[in-house]
Amino acid sequence: MLQRLIGYVLFIPFITFYSYVLGPALKVVLVPGGLAILFLILGPEAFFHHWRKAKSNTEATIKESIQPG
Repeated sequence: MLQRLIGYVLFIPFITFYSYVLGPALKVVLVPGGLAILFLILGPEAFFHHWRKAKSNTEATIKESIQPG
């Protein structure tokens, strides 16, 4: 019983902190950083080619999901 109570006391604040503070902060840092590394690895021409391709695929998927089948 005491062990479970201590577990909840430790777990609830940590999961709340991670979900609302650390998670968004990591996304702000890691997503642009990952894109920058891909830019450096691929070079500008290949990076933007794949970027446009991914964007067009995403837009096509959104249009398909909006239109009734």
